[in-house]
Amino acid sequence: MYRIDMLSRVIDMAVLGLLQDQDLHGYELRKRLTALVGLRGAISFGSLYPALGRLEATGAVKAVEANDADRAIPMTGSLSGEASAFMARRATTGRGRAGRARKVYGITEHGRELLVTLLEDPSSDDKAFPLKVALCAALAPPRRLELFERRRAGLTTQLAAARTGKRRSGERVDGYLRALREHDTQTIEHEIAWLDGLIDAEREHLRAEGPVTSQEDTTE
Repeated sequence: MYRIDMLSRVIDMAVLGLLQDQDLHGYELRKRLTALVGLRGAISFGSLYPALGRLEATGAVKAVEANDADRAIPMTGSLSGEASAFMARRATTGRGRAGRARKVYGITEHGRELLVTLLEDPSSDDKAFPLKVALCAALAPPRRLELFERRRAGLTTQLAAARTGKRRSGERVDGYLRALREHDTQTIEHEIAWLDGLIDAEREHLRAEGPVTSQEDTTE
């Protein structure tokens, strides 16, 4: 069973999502992860390399050696980050001098299956929905539609509760709190409208594809 904490699941999903396009070494992978929507500021070398090790141990990620002698090693920006990166490099590539091979990571077929599993997991929707949208090209169109519709249903429930909720007994609601609640309501409404556009586009895509023909039908 794939049982890890929510943040680790999100990081694993992001790593697999980027590796499905091309093999990457740790530094380039971290650079792309920090720019990925929903993960800004959440990825350090101290969290990336354990994730890579975890995914490699489960067979979701493979590692190959690539000569990267001429590429400068960028600084992480913190002593703790440098220490984590150094220890990870020693563990994965050895203590070789300049010109040593550096580890490059790629996704396996099991990793692609795991990515789909993570994207389809409803328990992480609230925490990772923007990231899921960024990576949802890995899903089949019906699964993407299901993801969008599930998120919309959840937001519709939140909006109904916000609109019909009564003031708690003894609660003091001033103009600032009222304005904040109005802002929250408007944010939910805006996301629902955005999801409606995604849902309409996905349904149109499915209609354009037409009914799926089974292999048995095509071979008769």
